[in-house]
Amino acid sequence: MWTLVPLGNPGTEYQDTRHNLGRLLLQRWMADRDLAPAPLKRFPSGALYPLSSRLQALVPATYMNLSGEACAQASATGLYPRRLVLLYDDKDLPLGTGRFRLDGSDGGHNGLRSVFGCLDTQDIARLRLGIGPFERPLADFVLGHWTDLEWERIDALDAPFARFLDLLAATEDLGTLANQVNPAGFWTP
Repeated sequence: MWTLVPLGNPGTEYQDTRHNLGRLLLQRWMADRDLAPAPLKRFPSGALYPLSSRLQALVPATYMNLSGEACAQASATGLYPRRLVLLYDDKDLPLGTGRFRLDGSDGGHNGLRSVFGCLDTQDIARLRLGIGPFERPLADFVLGHWTDLEWERIDALDAPFARFLDLLAATEDLGTLANQVNPAGFWTP
């Protein structure tokens, strides 16, 4: 079982912001499949939802900068960090692209920093979802709402994101998955 962790901010005011791209794509994927699961478990900082026989989602109820709290609480009940796949926005990748990594630094992303700090490891798989090119000030950019042109690029992400989840559900080897989804052509519709 793989556990997706879509990083983002709670509340409707943040729903359609760049910082919530991971949550947005997962919500769209679920809506396309008429999934509205009840939580398997609730934690003070989030909830765990079933998605399929091989996928579940741990959705933090905290703001982005505290995302690690839900991961730590779930980990304390037996969720293994090496079975997590973080879904998050990446300002350094162009909108419409993705990059799958098995480990590495937080790259200045406060949500990742929180997860890594709370779990005391950087060895956590993650899908970087491009929102770039970014503009300064960065906080205004990531908390800003999508433009009409950006929505078109997001619409084009639905199919490759669904392919990514299909491949993730079918694999036990994340290295092989990285080789399948990192070529540039994977993210074109």
